[in-house]
Amino acid sequence: MAQLLAVGRVARAHGVRGRILLVPYNEDSQDLVRMEELWLRAAEGEPRKYEVARAERAHLGYLVALRGVDDRDAADALRGLEALVDRAALPAPEEDELYAADLIGMSVVDAAGVERGTVVQVETAGLQELLRVDSAGKIALVPFGLVREVDEAARRIAIDAPDGLFDLEE
Repeated sequence: MAQLLAVGRVARAHGVRGRILLVPYNEDSQDLVRMEELWLRAAEGEPRKYEVARAERAHLGYLVALRGVDDRDAADALRGLEALVDRAALPAPEEDELYAADLIGMSVVDAAGVERGTVVQVETAGLQELLRVDSAGKIALVPFGLVREVDEAARRIAIDAPDGLFDLEE
Protein backbone atom coordinates (compact mmCIF):
# COMPACT_ATOMS: atom_id res chain seq x y z
CA MET A 1 0.00 0.00 0.00
CA ALA A 2 1.35 3.41 -0.96
CA GLN A 3 2.08 5.95 1.76
CA LEU A 4 0.61 9.13 0.33
CA LEU A 5 2.01 12.54 1.20
CA ALA A 6 0.12 15.76 0.53
CA VAL A 7 2.16 17.96 -1.80
CA GLY A 8 -0.23 20.67 -2.95
CA ARG A 9 -3.67 21.70 -4.11
CA VAL A 10 -5.36 22.07 -7.50
CA ALA A 11 -5.87 25.82 -7.97
CA ARG A 12 -7.74 25.82 -11.28
CA ALA A 13 -8.01 24.53 -14.81
CA HIS A 14 -5.44 25.81 -17.27
CA GLY A 15 -6.29 26.12 -20.94
CA VAL A 16 -8.86 24.10 -22.86
CA ARG A 17 -7.07 20.74 -23.08
CA GLY A 18 -7.63 19.66 -19.48
CA ARG A 19 -4.45 20.73 -17.75
CA ILE A 20 -4.55 21.82 -14.11
CA LEU A 21 -2.51 24.35 -12.17
CA LEU A 22 -1.20 22.60 -9.08
CA VAL A 23 0.11 24.89 -6.34
CA PRO A 24 2.69 23.02 -4.22
CA TYR A 25 2.86 23.31 -0.45
CA ASN A 26 6.66 23.55 -0.80
CA GLU A 27 7.41 26.32 -3.30
CA ASP A 28 11.04 25.21 -3.63
CA SER A 29 10.25 21.63 -4.62
CA GLN A 30 11.15 20.59 -8.15
CA ASP A 31 10.17 16.92 -7.71
CA LEU A 32 6.64 17.08 -9.07
CA VAL A 33 7.86 17.30 -12.68
CA ARG A 34 9.13 13.70 -12.30
CA MET A 35 5.98 12.16 -10.82
CA GLU A 36 4.32 9.46 -12.89
CA GLU A 37 1.25 9.20 -10.65
CA LEU A 38 -0.76 11.69 -8.67
CA TRP A 39 -3.65 11.13 -6.28
CA LEU A 40 -6.35 13.76 -5.82
CA ARG A 41 -8.84 13.88 -2.95
CA ALA A 42 -11.52 16.06 -1.47
CA ALA A 43 -11.17 17.05 2.20
CA GLU A 44 -12.55 13.85 3.70
CA GLY A 45 -12.77 11.62 0.64
CA GLU A 46 -10.74 8.72 -0.61
CA PRO A 47 -7.93 9.69 -2.99
CA ARG A 48 -8.30 8.88 -6.68
CA LYS A 49 -5.20 7.89 -8.64
CA TYR A 50 -4.31 9.59 -11.94
CA GLU A 51 -1.49 8.91 -14.36
CA VAL A 52 0.53 12.03 -15.12
CA ALA A 53 0.90 12.53 -18.86
CA ARG A 54 3.06 15.64 -18.51
CA ALA A 55 4.09 18.14 -15.84
CA GLU A 56 6.11 21.32 -16.05
CA ARG A 57 7.09 24.04 -13.63
CA ALA A 58 5.17 27.29 -14.08
CA HIS A 59 5.21 30.68 -12.38
CA LEU A 60 2.59 29.81 -9.74
CA GLY A 61 3.24 26.08 -9.44
CA TYR A 62 3.00 23.21 -11.89
CA LEU A 63 0.98 22.75 -15.05
CA VAL A 64 -0.08 19.11 -15.04
CA ALA A 65 -1.83 17.03 -17.71
CA LEU A 66 -3.56 13.96 -16.29
CA ARG A 67 -4.63 11.00 -18.44
CA GLY A 68 -8.41 10.92 -18.69
CA VAL A 69 -8.79 14.64 -17.95
CA ASP A 70 -9.16 15.88 -21.51
CA ASP A 71 -11.01 19.18 -21.41
CA ARG A 72 -11.41 22.32 -19.36
CA ASP A 73 -14.65 21.19 -17.68
CA ALA A 74 -13.05 17.95 -16.44
CA ALA A 75 -10.02 19.88 -15.17
CA ASP A 76 -12.21 22.53 -13.53
CA ALA A 77 -14.06 19.78 -11.63
CA LEU A 78 -10.75 19.05 -9.84
CA ARG A 79 -10.42 22.59 -8.47
CA GLY A 80 -9.66 22.63 -4.74
CA LEU A 81 -8.67 18.96 -4.47
CA GLU A 82 -5.58 18.10 -2.50
CA ALA A 83 -2.74 16.49 -4.48
CA LEU A 84 -0.81 13.58 -3.02
CA VAL A 85 2.12 11.47 -4.18
CA ASP A 86 3.54 8.12 -3.12
CA ARG A 87 6.33 8.73 -0.62
CA ALA A 88 8.43 6.04 -2.34
CA ALA A 89 8.48 8.20 -5.51
CA LEU A 90 10.06 11.13 -3.66
CA PRO A 91 13.76 11.46 -2.95
CA ALA A 92 14.91 10.64 0.56
CA PRO A 93 15.13 13.75 2.77
CA GLU A 94 18.59 15.20 3.34
CA GLU A 95 20.35 14.59 6.64
CA ASP A 96 18.61 16.49 9.47
CA GLU A 97 15.50 16.94 7.30
CA LEU A 98 12.07 15.35 7.51
CA TYR A 99 8.97 15.48 5.42
CA ALA A 100 6.18 17.37 7.18
CA ALA A 101 4.16 14.14 7.21
CA ASP A 102 6.85 12.59 9.45
CA LEU A 103 5.86 15.01 12.21
CA ILE A 104 2.28 13.71 12.39
CA GLY A 105 1.81 11.54 15.45
CA MET A 106 4.80 12.98 17.32
CA SER A 107 4.24 14.16 20.88
CA VAL A 108 4.82 17.83 21.69
CA VAL A 109 6.54 18.80 24.93
CA ASP A 110 7.22 22.24 26.37
CA ALA A 111 10.53 23.52 27.77
CA ALA A 112 9.75 21.92 31.14
CA GLY A 113 9.25 18.53 29.48
CA VAL A 114 5.47 18.53 30.03
CA GLU A 115 3.65 16.71 27.24
CA ARG A 116 1.19 19.13 25.61
CA GLY A 117 -0.36 16.97 22.91
CA THR A 118 0.16 15.19 19.60
CA VAL A 119 0.70 16.60 16.12
CA VAL A 120 -2.32 15.71 13.98
CA GLN A 121 -1.57 17.87 10.94
CA VAL A 122 0.95 20.33 9.50
CA GLU A 123 -0.53 23.40 7.82
CA THR A 124 0.82 26.30 5.84
CA ALA A 125 -0.41 29.75 6.85
CA GLY A 126 1.14 32.36 4.64
CA LEU A 127 4.89 32.06 4.97
CA GLN A 128 4.90 29.91 8.10
CA GLU A 129 4.19 26.30 8.93
CA LEU A 130 1.85 25.48 11.79
CA LEU A 131 1.65 22.28 13.78
CA ARG A 132 -1.97 21.40 14.55
CA VAL A 133 -1.63 19.84 18.00
CA ASP A 134 -4.42 17.85 19.66
CA SER A 135 -4.19 18.79 23.33
CA ALA A 136 -6.75 16.79 25.35
CA GLY A 137 -9.31 16.97 22.55
CA LYS A 138 -8.72 20.65 21.82
CA ILE A 139 -6.62 21.98 18.95
CA ALA A 140 -3.69 24.34 19.40
CA LEU A 141 -1.88 25.86 16.41
CA VAL A 142 1.84 25.94 17.12
CA PRO A 143 4.05 27.99 14.78
CA PHE A 144 7.00 25.90 13.59
CA GLY A 145 9.27 28.75 14.68
CA LEU A 146 8.67 27.68 18.29
CA VAL A 147 10.24 24.26 17.68
CA ARG A 148 13.54 23.82 19.53
CA GLU A 149 14.23 20.19 18.67
CA VAL A 150 12.73 17.31 16.74
CA ASP A 151 13.76 13.93 18.16
CA GLU A 152 12.82 11.55 15.38
CA ALA A 153 13.87 8.42 17.32
CA ALA A 154 11.75 9.36 20.36
CA ARG A 155 8.93 10.74 18.13
CA ARG A 156 8.97 13.95 20.19
CA ILE A 157 9.04 17.66 19.37
CA ALA A 158 10.30 20.09 22.00
CA ILE A 159 8.92 23.63 21.73
CA ASP A 160 9.31 26.97 23.47
CA ALA A 161 5.66 27.52 24.33
CA PRO A 162 4.66 31.06 25.28
CA ASP A 163 2.21 31.51 28.13
CA GLY A 164 -1.35 30.85 27.04
CA LEU A 165 -0.58 28.78 23.94
CA PHE A 166 -2.30 25.74 25.39
CA ASP A 167 -4.96 27.61 27.40
CA LEU A 168 -7.71 26.45 25.08
CA GLU A 169 -11.36 27.27 25.46
CA GLU A 170 -14.17 24.76 24.92
